Amino acid sequence: MKLGIAGIGVIGESYLKLFSEGRIKEGEVVAVASRNTQRVEKILEKLNLTEVKVYGSLKEMLEKETLSGVIITTPHKLHVPMMKEALQMGVSVLTDKPLSSTRKEAEEMAVFAKDYPDLVKGVLFNKRANPIHKEIKKIVDSGELGTLRRALYEVTDYYRSHRYYEESGWRGTYEEEGGGVLMNQAVHQMDLLTWFTDLPKEIMALLKEGNHRPMTTENDAYLHLFYEGGAVGHFITSTHESPGVHRLELSFDQGQILMENERTLKITKLQEPEEDFSKKTETLFAHVPGTSLVKEFEPLEDKEEHVRTIENFIQALQGKEEIQCSLEEALKSITLVNAAYFSHFTGEKVSTDFSLEAYDRELDRKIQEERAVTERVRMKEKK
Repeated sequence: MKLGIAGIGVIGESYLKLFSEGRIKEGEVVAVASRNTQRVEKILEKLNLTEVKVYGSLKEMLEKETLSGVIITTPHKLHVPMMKEALQMGVSVLTDKPLSSTRKEAEEMAVFAKDYPDLVKGVLFNKRANPIHKEIKKIVDSGELGTLRRALYEVTDYYRSHRYYEESGWRGTYEEEGGGVLMNQAVHQMDLLTWFTDLPKEIMALLKEGNHRPMTTENDAYLHLFYEGGAVGHFITSTHESPGVHRLELSFDQGQILMENERTLKITKLQEPEEDFSKKTETLFAHVPGTSLVKEFEPLEDKEEHVRTIENFIQALQGKEEIQCSLEEALKSITLVNAAYFSHFTGEKVSTDFSLEAYDRELDRKIQEERAVTERVRMKEKK
């Protein structure tokens, strides 16, 4: 399958490396599109991919190449425009996460894509390819643990240095990136959480912006989630803790799932629903009888999740597999991220079915504040 890549930054270069090493089967990159063609040519030479053609724009690449699919690895705000451009040219597309930085644009993209039913459309949420996450999804969907009562996802091991934000000015800004840790790093776990539990009904967020880092968006997030049916959840993430924690807890009325560091999975199955036991037991403190199984998962090779996700795209192009993350699925995580920002902007608990117009107004206000801060810093540096 002949593929193209649009946007050759750090991520795009890493994908080219995977192809050059032969780790991705049944597909080859025949063309790339980037504004900095000279830099890309040097990268291709370094990776021994000199036969790959280089174009200055996605439009030019689509017009001159016959491609089965395009992988988009540009900054967030270009994902949707480029996806539309590819689909209109009859080319299937896999975009890097997130689908968009706003729920409004993501919804519009999902509607637009329905006009191209024969093309593959997906979002590269590589964490879905990890065997431990697939096992959790399988257990949850089986229903064997009953009804969800509580969820906790704590992901504070996304360490990012000052240089990470300083070398790329678009990072850590509402205007260019659409947000901070929730939008860029922990959106992976937001995707997994909605994959496992679906969207909560409401959310209350506490976000800390520029905490120990040169950025104007959040790098500390504490989310309180409220689900239909009464379950509650908490989501905690940051980019400045070291070594940090990576832990998932899903508690049900008939059992529990615990995951540590994407390596250890403990599944507990109760002999009967917790409330049934509680009503008839004569004990005061004894727990519900049950059995636990602990499974250890070997760490994957570096970038293996990405390899498997791109290979899934190639298989989907051939009609052999369903796309790992559809646009409709990807819409859930961006909805949750935007709802967290809306709650932060307003200081209130908000519905995940929030007003798109109200969110746009609040985001625009935040961007204006961000511009003012940036200008003050610039003027201070000039002095």
